[in-house]
Amino acid sequence: MSQDHQARKNAILTVWILLMFSPARVGAEIPVYDMVRIRAGSFNMGSPEDVILRRADEQLHKVTLTRDFFIGRYEVTQEYYQTVMGSNPSYNNVCPDCPVERISWRDAVTFCNVVSRKAGLAPAYQISGNSITMDPDAPGYRLPTEAEWEYACRAGTSTIFPYGNCLSSSQANFNAYLPQPGCESGLYRAQSIPVGSFQPNGWGLYDMIGNINEYCWDWHAPYTAEAQIDPVGVLDSGYRVLRGGAFSIFGPRCHSGSRHPMKPEMALDFMGMRMVRTAVALEREVNE
Repeated sequence: MSQDHQARKNAILTVWILLMFSPARVGAEIPVYDMVRIRAGSFNMGSPEDVILRRADEQLHKVTLTRDFFIGRYEVTQEYYQTVMGSNPSYNNVCPDCPVERISWRDAVTFCNVVSRKAGLAPAYQISGNSITMDPDAPGYRLPTEAEWEYACRAGTSTIFPYGNCLSSSQANFNAYLPQPGCESGLYRAQSIPVGSFQPNGWGLYDMIGNINEYCWDWHAPYTAEAQIDPVGVLDSGYRVLRGGAFSIFGPRCHSGSRHPMKPEMALDFMGMRMVRTAVALEREVNE
């Protein structure tokens, strides 16, 4: 393939991706969902043994992600959710720029499919009764896998938090009355606040720690020490995974490797979402 031909293909790909996320593409049906491209790579997933309140299910292990992916720069807001679904289930429902919450895991995957269809994309999920399967290479929106979420949260860091080994209430919305031991205490706001209220992590993602817990695709199960490639979790454990801590969670349980099992039918005021798309799916459509 000539360099000129490859350059034209790259230019087409760039324009196509911009169109996919432009208001002209989605029309009046849904607003633009701002996303950041995360490059594939490897990292140590889980929690080192010396992390305070580390749980046994957070065994440190090497993970390699082979697909680039796009992830929401912000948590899905109440305004975005209501525009798509026509309703706002949130408890703190007088704040359109706050993250949508009080949605169940099934509500979250259903929402991803609705957004996909309104954007003219093949959905990532096949839903048949209680059976839900995912195609990670589909072009539609989906929840991040737990590995994708932690990789994006850490943004190349190996410290306890994406910002270092301490977390302050000027960096995240969490229960800073009880910070990481040895770190300064701060505010406990007791509710969600507008997304993007703090500085982003090193890859430009906001509120990966605090504000609300975010759903992942995976069923919850303890990690092993074995290295993994593109993990998607076990088949069924009865509990899905929440990540990132929330406004009510104290410092030691908001670290980058912290994970929380939750029944998929639960819908509480500290549970929400952000969406992902697989980058190779976009590129494959252009190349075909």
